[in-house]
Amino acid sequence: MPILTLTTDFGLDDYYVAALKGVVLGLAPGSTIVDVSHQVPAGDVERAGFLLAAAAPWFPAGTIHLAVVDPGVGSARRLLAAVGDEATFVAPDNGLLSRLLPTCRAVRSVTRSDLFLPGGGQTFHGRDRFAPIAAYLLRGEPAADLGPLIADPVVAPHPPPRRETARIVGRVTHVDRYGNLVTDIPASWLPASGWVAEVAGAGRPITRRASHYAEIPAGEPAFVAGSCGTLEISLRGEDLARRWNVERGDEVRVDLDGAAE
Repeated sequence: MPILTLTTDFGLDDYYVAALKGVVLGLAPGSTIVDVSHQVPAGDVERAGFLLAAAAPWFPAGTIHLAVVDPGVGSARRLLAAVGDEATFVAPDNGLLSRLLPTCRAVRSVTRSDLFLPGGGQTFHGRDRFAPIAAYLLRGEPAADLGPLIADPVVAPHPPPRRETARIVGRVTHVDRYGNLVTDIPASWLPASGWVAEVAGAGRPITRRASHYAEIPAGEPAFVAGSCGTLEISLRGEDLARRWNVERGDEVRVDLDGAAE
């Protein structure tokens, strides 16, 4: 059996995760299930998309990735199965797969209602619809039979970082549990010297780059090349996001002439 990963906003206090896993194991016995995260903030589609896109490349070919962060549960939003060369992604059509769709060669709207469970309502499609779809794929059934190809999945806007003549502009795309600010700026874009950076609204310049967290001087923010290949801004031993009151989406500017405006 291939591996199934799960990314949800269900938390761990309720029965939701266990019920979803129970359906998968009942319909596809012997499956290996790996949790990416169930602590996505409620309804935070962008956070779920980031976590899944960061984790998915490290799984074996053939892995099925199921992500259920679904504020539109019960509505007319579509259920997607997106097939790539290395993995298949199952999720609601709400922008969650925006980062991963470029890696997929076929995106289908799942219309196989015969696969769905007769749940007691329209509030738990994770258990009643998404889990049976995932189990179908885990059994090796063809994704092509799940429904028609579509060319218009919902894609959330993610403005790419840009390089200007004397400035690099990006944004904070994720704040991890340590308070590190994960940006979308490729680490390779930052020159060795002759730059100064800041996060919009933080009012503190960043002038140092470190190779690892322990190399950062106490009390001084620094860029670190993060595990996703982009720049992170960190403060050694402290929650930088809380200290600077920075949130996902805040702009990051790197002035290449050595003087921030």
